[in-house]
Amino acid sequence: MPDKGRIMSQTYYERQSKLIELYKKCIIKKEMKANEAVMALRLIGFSESMASSRVCEWAAQSNTNITETSKTANQRLKQRVSLEKYMLRMGLGKKYYDKYVKLQK
Repeated sequence: MPDKGRIMSQTYYERQSKLIELYKKCIIKKEMKANEAVMALRLIGFSESMASSRVCEWAAQSNTNITETSKTANQRLKQRVSLEKYMLRMGLGKKYYDKYVKLQK
């Protein structure tokens, strides 16, 4: 029986993986609340239970208090926003994404 799952391009997979890693860093550094992270993971395709279990695992990890500049934190935030826009555009499609952007304005 053929697999009926969604086929991902290599670029989409790499960007999704990078976005998940950014969410993980944000949870570990306490930049993002747990419920925000669960909702973000749900938007990129995770189920409710899988998203909440991942966030719980990440929250249990200790923060290794590595100092970072505000520049790297801002860069991480910009990268996360860019990847979220990409995922939303790919999920909705160009036509519906344009309508979404118009409604948002």
